Parts: sequence; structure tokens; C-alpha cells
Amino acid sequence: MSQQTRIIVAKRDGGLEPFQAAKPRRVMAAALQACRRERRIADALVRAIELHLLRSGRQHTTTSDYIFRCIHTALSDTGLGDVAQRLARHRHQRQQRREGVSVVAGPGRPPVRWQKRCVVETLQQCYGITCGAARIVAGEVERRVLSLGYSVVSTRLIRELIESELSAWGLSWPATDESIEPAAGRMHRGDD
Repeated sequence: MSQQTRIIVAKRDGGLEPFQAAKPRRVMAAALQACRRERRIADALVRAIELHLLRSGRQHTTTSDYIFRCIHTALSDTGLGDVAQRLARHRHQRQQRREGVSVVAGPGRPPVRWQKRCVVETLQQCYGITCGAARIVAGEVERRVLSLGYSVVSTRLIRELIESELSAWGLSWPATDESIEPAAGRMHRGDD
């Protein structure tokens, strides 16, 4: 996709990012596989959705909700209604889990609602990771946070999950950086 036809996606959490076909392809492929369908179907469907976005006058900005509706419609209209339903159910459950998690930056500080966008911004600003890679790493951190089943997590835990994930990807973090901001305002290495 050229710079002139780049699609910007407005995320539900208020963040903006360039459209990357890899994300809906990965999501659809996982749902297809879970429903015992061919994963490679996702490639053709994502190409069709991207072409639709480019031709529908949405070249500049669209929303993640609209892209999800496109994915759902493409799956339903191609006889993959079971896959579309699975994705819709997963999306709803993930949103409920997100809304059920608060983050605290330390004693005496009020908890704030979990926002993956804050982890993305931290990865970009403090670790110098590009937007696309930051979204992927943040997605893994979020998956781990949500799988814990806790209603409250600390910024210290989030920081450790970030550093663990970066290490797993073979990335390093700045040893001299004394503060990062993953999910609850400004935090410092001494915070719990």
C-alpha cells in the first residue's frame, strides 16, 4: 500500500495506527482454525476487505469497529457464519475482561481502567519500538494480563510483563531509563 492510499485506523481506545493486513489475517486465521476451516482463506478475505476500504472512500481514516464489521460480513457472506460468530463472541468477551481490570501505580494512588494503548505508547516512547511492533507486543502483554483473571494489577507487574515479552522477542530495554508509563499515569521503578 502506498503512502497516498494508507488507511489510518481509529482504535476503540482512542489510539490511531496504520492499517496492517497482518492483524485481521492473524485473527481470522485463528478463528478459522478453531472452527476447523482452512486458515489460508483469511488471505483472500483480508485482500478483499483492504480493497473495499480503499475503494469505499475510507482511504484516510476508518475505525476498528468498521473493520470488524467488514470481517464479520465477509465471513458470513462466504458461508463462514460459524467463524463470524466465534470472532464476535471472542471480541465481546475480551472487551468485558478489559473493562474488568484496573491498574494501580502505587500505594495511595487511585486505580485507573486498563488501556492497551498506554502499553503501546510506553513501548514506542521508552523502548523505541515502532507502532506495528508495539501493538503486537502490547497485545501479548494484554493477553497475559487478562489471562490472570485479576481485577487489579500493578504497574510493576505490567512493567515486568513488558520486559519479559521484549526479552522473549529478543529485544532489550534501556538500562538507564528510570520511568515508563504502561497503564496508570507516570510510574517509577520503585513503585508497586
